[in-house]
Amino acid sequence: MTRRLALVGLGTWAEQGHLPVYQGPTLRPHVEVVALCSRDISKARQWCERFGIGEAFDDFTDMLETARPDLVAVTTPDSAHTDYVVAALEHGCDVLVEKPLATSLADCERILKAAESAGRTVITLFHKRADPLWNEARQRIQSGQYGALQMGMASIQNPLRVPAGGYFSSPFAAGSDPNWFLGTHFYDLLRYMTGLDPIKVNASAYSKVLPEQGVDTLDAVKADIVFGGSGEGPLASVSVMLSWNLPNPSTALTKQAMQLHFEYGELDLDGTRRGFSEYGQGQFRDVNPYFMQQTGNRLTGYGAGFLEEATLSLLMEGYETSTPMPGLNDAWWASALAQAVKESCDQGREVWVQKPPTTLVT
Repeated sequence: MTRRLALVGLGTWAEQGHLPVYQGPTLRPHVEVVALCSRDISKARQWCERFGIGEAFDDFTDMLETARPDLVAVTTPDSAHTDYVVAALEHGCDVLVEKPLATSLADCERILKAAESAGRTVITLFHKRADPLWNEARQRIQSGQYGALQMGMASIQNPLRVPAGGYFSSPFAAGSDPNWFLGTHFYDLLRYMTGLDPIKVNASAYSKVLPEQGVDTLDAVKADIVFGGSGEGPLASVSVMLSWNLPNPSTALTKQAMQLHFEYGELDLDGTRRGFSEYGQGQFRDVNPYFMQQTGNRLTGYGAGFLEEATLSLLMEGYETSTPMPGLNDAWWASALAQAVKESCDQGREVWVQKPPTTLVT
């Protein structure tokens, strides 16, 4: 049976990822995109015509009541997830939402309560879980061959064109920062790979370049995070560096790496240089060939594959994904760590990470 899907938020990732995947050969037999919603109705109409979608809306509630979707994809900017997710749940829809789930724990709790009340599922799209690099590292770490994690360093960075224009089709940076936009990727990834939960954090923020360009947001954040397990085992300390003010000639759109040191070994993980560098006229760049590729009439790569599997897991009872899907518990931890990082930056002190509610739906 084909299920009805509606999408809100017409930006770069909706255009380059979500809609091509939903209308690709894997999902086409299972899902029909019936409506698009944007604050700009003319844009919604143009996209409907372009992608062959039936109805355009600039009022989200009207879309839910008129189009009656079974599933809603939320691809709005970071700070504009909560109201859409809650409204979709209240209308009986399952939800796919881009990370982070929400940019405050108060908003996360609203979503948790709405999901529990509606009995519906929310999947936050932490697609780095499906990256073969991080997945292979996870399997090796969790096999126990290296012993316990002791310490580490991780970094994820963007050039200026990401927050200051030139990459995304609409401005979003003033409603986010490197902590929420980039950090939540790695906050989830570190838990996913190591099986450890964050306990406390001491962080610092840096702000100069982006405000000078008229974008009211941070340039960079450094967070020193203590992780631990559920028992009395040893604690691990990981320093995470986040920035989106690299100069635009940076060779990669996303520069990312981890070095993790264990009792009996170390992993040095380069997520930037995947062995694929492109030299062209006046340009040189590092390419991640595993993320997204156009192959015949479909998108492939872990970015597309993770979205396909997340969607199928909501549409088909008993569907087994190749990568464990993040539940609300996982999404809470990522936002809780990001909020603790923000509070530590604001207050200049160490902050404890707030655990998920004991009643959390997973």
